[in-house]
Amino acid sequence: MTFIFSLLADTLRVLCQPLHIFGALGAFFAYKIFYALYLSPFRNIPGPFWSRISDLPALYHELRGVEPELMISRTEKYGSIFIIGPERVGICDPEIAQTLLLSHAYLKDKRYGNIVVFEPNVFLTIDPELNKQRRRQLGPAMTLANLRHMEPAILDVGIKQLHKKWDRDIEQSEDGQKARVCYQHDFMLMSFDIISSLGFGQAHTSLTSGDTRIAKWVHSTLVVMYLQAVMPIFNSGLFRRFIAKSLYDNVDAFISLGTQAVDNRRRYLSTLSTDEDKPKDILQSYIEAEDPKSRIRMTPSQVVTETIINLLAGSDTSSNTLAWTIHLLLLHPQYYSRIVMEVREAFAPGHLINYSDCKASLPFLEACIYEAMRLVPVVTTMPRSMPRGGATFNGHFIPEGYTCSISIPGCNRNSEAWENPHAFYPERFLDSEANRRQMLTFSVGVRVCPGKTLAWMEMLPTLANVLSKYNLELPGDALFTPDRVDKKGLPVLMPGVAAGARVPRFPERDCVVLVSKRS
Repeated sequence: MTFIFSLLADTLRVLCQPLHIFGALGAFFAYKIFYALYLSPFRNIPGPFWSRISDLPALYHELRGVEPELMISRTEKYGSIFIIGPERVGICDPEIAQTLLLSHAYLKDKRYGNIVVFEPNVFLTIDPELNKQRRRQLGPAMTLANLRHMEPAILDVGIKQLHKKWDRDIEQSEDGQKARVCYQHDFMLMSFDIISSLGFGQAHTSLTSGDTRIAKWVHSTLVVMYLQAVMPIFNSGLFRRFIAKSLYDNVDAFISLGTQAVDNRRRYLSTLSTDEDKPKDILQSYIEAEDPKSRIRMTPSQVVTETIINLLAGSDTSSNTLAWTIHLLLLHPQYYSRIVMEVREAFAPGHLINYSDCKASLPFLEACIYEAMRLVPVVTTMPRSMPRGGATFNGHFIPEGYTCSISIPGCNRNSEAWENPHAFYPERFLDSEANRRQMLTFSVGVRVCPGKTLAWMEMLPTLANVLSKYNLELPGDALFTPDRVDKKGLPVLMPGVAAGARVPRFPERDCVVLVSKRS
């Protein structure tokens, strides 16, 4: 036995010599390079050399929040399919993306399974059967017919509250005529208030009250989910109890809010003598939701989870879409003037424009939002895992278990799919159902965004009523103006950052506008 231990010790001393360590590392990297160039199933797919060797370059860009720009630039350099990791390719072809999204055969990537903040839900689940069941349960809540019952509440805590806040800002401004506001901040709080009011059973007015606790909880939850997805170690006890304790405390407070809302609603329902007195909101719809196939209803904790996911997925996306739309309109004065004219010619001053009004009378306003979602989609990447037997796209075989990362920005700016793809040109969505179907920001098929209709019920009336009541102009210290153009002669967009959703990087600097009342 002593001899064996002595032999092992001598062997370790030999192996741990610097020359041998460097030799082993050199052999390892030589093999990795040889495999990537000559043996890998991705050897014939274009892409940068280092991405063939390691996932670290892609992770570096993800953590910096610049993955959308990376995918767009690689599409222009390599085409619609390219390497972004040893077992991961980028997809920027709308037709291939729709193939991947239209079927449950291509499951969500394992990254979604890394997120364990909540129990399985419609957004994060990899299980196609659970996704189908949950969509059957939640689907009726998000229909236009059901949401119409909620429209008064949407308008009350939405555009009416925004009017109240901006009117107050104007009254308190130096000259009482023109206020300086950060529209991204205000749209964000307004969106939180809308979905919180519908999902938690009581009116939330953080935009006008200054109580931004829910907004902070939402932000912390999104950060935790993002970090768990790209770095599973973030879910360890060390991070939970020490390094990121404040973030996890906010997540726990958020879940407690949802739990209390469900408990309060159930107690209230027990006091009612008739169904006619039941509230008309998402919380009630979720409590009553039933899968017509299995007759299964969601548990209270599942209702809480889906309500919170609704707020996380809906508020950040719709509010920032509005922010990017305003930004793009101010960079293109001809379109700003045209959309203002359309709104003000269609409706008298003081008229509260609702969703039906917008759909009936404001086609160009809707086209502008579509074009903003195409040019600067708030949804960034949708990774999908290859099924048994793999799949072939554009002549390239992707093996089973490997990942195709669908880049929504890359698809939406693919020069083979869109004419003049980097330009803001809303006319492309006027009377063009084909272009609307090709625009992937809301996803398509079995994974289409469940809250798509609610998002439109938020965005259309908000933008219409803002442009009806107020005049908007860039302040004198604005960094991004119509006159600041890039090499293509297009206005330079304010920088964004992708962390879950693509948002303005410096909203307090770049999303500032001077607001005055329409004369």
